[in-house]
Amino acid sequence: MNRSSYCFALPLSIVALSVGNGLILNSAYGHGEEADYEPGTRVEAALAATWRDEGVVVNSNGIWQIPGVMMGGEAYPVEEGVALDDAYLDVHHFDDSGWYGRIQVATHDNGREAEMHHAYAGYRSDTQPLLLQAEVGRMAAMLTPANLEHGTQRLFSEVPLALDAFFGGQLNDEGMRAMLARSGFCLGIESWRGSAFPATPGTSGGAYDVFLHYKGGRGPLNWHAGLWGYQAQALGRVDQRYGSGHSHGNTAQISAPEVAFDGDTDAAGTFIRARWHATEQIALALEGQWMQVEPEGDIRDASRIATTTGEYTGSWLQGVISVGQHDIGVRFEQLVLENRVSGAAAQELASLTGLYNDAHEPERSGIVYRWRANSGWSLRLEYTIDDSMPESGERVALGLVWKETLYHSRRD
Repeated sequence: MNRSSYCFALPLSIVALSVGNGLILNSAYGHGEEADYEPGTRVEAALAATWRDEGVVVNSNGIWQIPGVMMGGEAYPVEEGVALDDAYLDVHHFDDSGWYGRIQVATHDNGREAEMHHAYAGYRSDTQPLLLQAEVGRMAAMLTPANLEHGTQRLFSEVPLALDAFFGGQLNDEGMRAMLARSGFCLGIESWRGSAFPATPGTSGGAYDVFLHYKGGRGPLNWHAGLWGYQAQALGRVDQRYGSGHSHGNTAQISAPEVAFDGDTDAAGTFIRARWHATEQIALALEGQWMQVEPEGDIRDASRIATTTGEYTGSWLQGVISVGQHDIGVRFEQLVLENRVSGAAAQELASLTGLYNDAHEPERSGIVYRWRANSGWSLRLEYTIDDSMPESGERVALGLVWKETLYHSRRD
């Protein structure tokens, strides 16, 4: 069974030590860029729609459950046909006194619903050489820039496999954040209510994390690297993706097994992104991400209980070469999932929760061509070999991405 203004992550119970091998700087942050701190109001909108000839392979119950890990949050599978991967309207205001606020409405659940994705306020104090910053509200965790990105900002249309498997697609929760930055380094700490997978809110729930990022550059080479640690507590956590008779791509109503998890999840990771401009028209970008996740607790249904511990690693390497308005990129992703489940009901509950994986190591690889027609429109053509499930799958995707600044009032 098996975030100059940037942001040392102090280790939690797990220390991130390894340095990743690769990266990509051509995708913008969801927030945190210097443009976000230009006095004035800015309104932006974006949309990404994609046609796929095949969807993700699901299990016999119609549920996307990667064997060996309990999934949840917003980790929804891509489906055959046309889907709205991402759409959002973002309003951001920065006052020259240092106060700012942001509201973003975005789709989720493959475009079926819209929600208040971000709603937060903050204060930024530039006391050279230190930069102090604090934010409170609903926002995405800054552990890694990959967690801040929308489908319109990523090279590939699909969420990285490790984020889907371990963090429900994106860690986005109500909480508080404090950051201290100097000379390219940014040290941050975040405290969360726990409404985002893998935590739960309320009694015995919640989450927190720390991170250390560094941004630098020399000549035509720029990089961004970081370390992070995260800890979450959960009580009665169930897979809510299919919690109330969910329907995906067909008329069948899908319900996940009613099995709850009580326990802690410790995680740590490291990343590096770099971009080298060979010429004015040619650039090479690389990204590497690695993370380790260790859940420990009990799984239970109405009448049975078992104890479980897991040791997971997730990683991906991504590279892209850009020539003028054309990008060609590749990505390889891998998960290693090991579980130990004990107790009288271990076998039955492990099967119900999907923890049993028969030594299957999920992998996914893809190649993408992207044509950036102008600053607002781009076209993506992708080919993916998906071995995240025991049954291998392949799919071709053709997508259209639109991003635009609808309004920007500057206060100079």
